[in-house]
Amino acid sequence: MGDIKRFKKKYTTPMHPWNATRIGLEREIKRKYGVANKAEIWKMESKLTSFKDQAKQLLTRTDAQAAKELEQMKLRMVSLGLIKASGVMDDILGLQLRDIMNRRLQTLVLKKRLARSVKHARQLIVHEHISVGGKKITSPSYLVLVSEEGSIGYAPDSAMMQSEHPEAFSEELMQRKQARQRAKDKKRGVKTDEIVVFDESAIADPEAAAKDAAADASVADLAVEPTAENK
Repeated sequence: MGDIKRFKKKYTTPMHPWNATRIGLEREIKRKYGVANKAEIWKMESKLTSFKDQAKQLLTRTDAQAAKELEQMKLRMVSLGLIKASGVMDDILGLQLRDIMNRRLQTLVLKKRLARSVKHARQLIVHEHISVGGKKITSPSYLVLVSEEGSIGYAPDSAMMQSEHPEAFSEELMQRKQARQRAKDKKRGVKTDEIVVFDESAIADPEAAAKDAAADASVADLAVEPTAENK
């Protein structure tokens, strides 16, 4: 028998594990993007760091092979939707963690309204209800190519394709459930913590837009609150 194959770690852990600021940021990312653990965040950070290190290394070289690899890397980043077709290498160096998190299959399933929440999106993927390009993908962290976005949907043999299925997704049903949940939270005095779905391509800052959308929803709830006369 040969030696046992030892798999290399696909991520690096933080140098200072008890940094309060970093822990707070990771907790917010974990809540917003529905990751199961912080290792998934570290994998995305390591992948992003790898992209930037490769870009820095290629920018310092002047040979013909470096120019060829730079062009190949740019095409790869464009295919992943991380930079625009008109982008330059500086755009790669300016990438942030949220840029790569927004390209995960779990995030795109939610944005396409195939799930009611980010956790529901994760469950659908893990339970083989989601296919990309006709192929089932069970990894929520799968980075979706731009060319694959249009092919994201329910798997043909998924029970979610049946309208009578109790968990079959319906946008109308989602809105009713969210309205009921907001009413319950208001009655209990609990701050509503729902995920706001938005069109990232139409705005400059998705995070700010999400906060504004949540604020608008709160104002709308106050506007329709019954008065003492109607009670």
